Formats: sequence, structure tokens, C-alpha cells
Amino acid sequence: MKKIVLSFILCASLFGAAPFTLENLQKLRIIIINNTDFIDKQQEFTINKLAEEKLKLLGIALNQVDSGTLMLKIESIKIENTHAVSIQIAVAEEVNTKRQDKIGTLAFTYFASDLIDTKEPYTDTLESINFLLEGFSELYLEDKD
Repeated sequence: MKKIVLSFILCASLFGAAPFTLENLQKLRIIIINNTDFIDKQQEFTINKLAEEKLKLLGIALNQVDSGTLMLKIESIKIENTHAVSIQIAVAEEVNTKRQDKIGTLAFTYFASDLIDTKEPYTDTLESINFLLEGFSELYLEDKD
């Protein structure tokens, strides 16, 4: 009986709504935080262009006044001949809290991450970034409808 209930809860959670919304998101600027030893400035530029292209295809304006921020954060640890790489994508926007005084603050209105273990860190990191941007794109298009 416990297994049936556990299976039901697991299945129900698979079809749950995302905890974020990208509704009415129209402008972003891109920030890359690179804490790795395998991505140089030229490769950072390539990653930035990749993100820009994906956002432009969605119709999101880039680097406008009062834009939210799309953050791509990449961190890695080298362990012998492999890298453990953490890739995070987030949208940070200025919001007002629902507290008594409506405090203006910066909040993540979207967040997704991936953790990979790889012997080809740059190639696999690009693949992970594509994966995360695709998830962002799917939610953006879903919320746009």
C-alpha cells in the first residue's frame, strides 16, 4: 500500500506546474559568471552569443533600459582527469514584496540548474547550457500563450 501511495505522489509531482512564470517578460540583459579553469574569454563570448540568439528567437529584447537579468553561472571542480561542472540559469528582476511596506528587492523569478561530471568540460557545458536554455524557452512559450 505504501508503494502505491508513493508511486501516486511521484506521478502527480511529475505533472505539476513549474514554480516560476515568465509571463510578460520582454527585456533581458545577459550576465555570465565564469568560475572555471576551462572557459576562456573567447568561449565566454561564444556562450553569450548562443544565449543572445536563443532569446532573440523568442522575441526578447536585449540590453534595454530596466531589463531583467539572465544569469548564466558556471562553476567547476577538477577531480583527477574529470570535471564536476555546475551550470545555473536564472532570471533576476526587481520586484516589490507583499509585505506591509512593499519593499523593493531583487528576486529570482526563474531558476534552473544542471550538474555534470565530464571529461570534455567545454563541449558538455555547452550542451548543458543549450538544455537549460531550451527549458527556459519552453516555459516562456507556454506562458506566452
